[in-house]
Amino acid sequence: MKAFAVVAAGLSLAIFPAVAQAQQAPAAPPAAKPAQTCQSQHVEAPGTSAASLIARGFDIKAAVVGGLWVQKDREVYFCNSGRAGDADNLCWRLREPVKGQPCP
Repeated sequence: MKAFAVVAAGLSLAIFPAVAQAQQAPAAPPAAKPAQTCQSQHVEAPGTSAASLIARGFDIKAAVVGGLWVQKDREVYFCNSGRAGDADNLCWRLREPVKGQPCP
């Protein structure tokens, strides 16, 4: 019976060499993925608020949940109309999309 077990083990290694190698070799670490980049069409406007833009002659073009779109001539901003932290940005200026930006 022991001879049969040894023969069966030998045959399984001969028939399934990949299984035998997988059991012997440690698994290789997965290849690191390159950091994902995103497109951005907004640039932060620190120190700017909807109130300051409206005072400078910008018109409200649209109001959406959580924000306002304001425009004067070809300059367009999106401003947060909700509560924000002291260090958070309130407005972003619209620009041509730029690729390769870090994703949030």
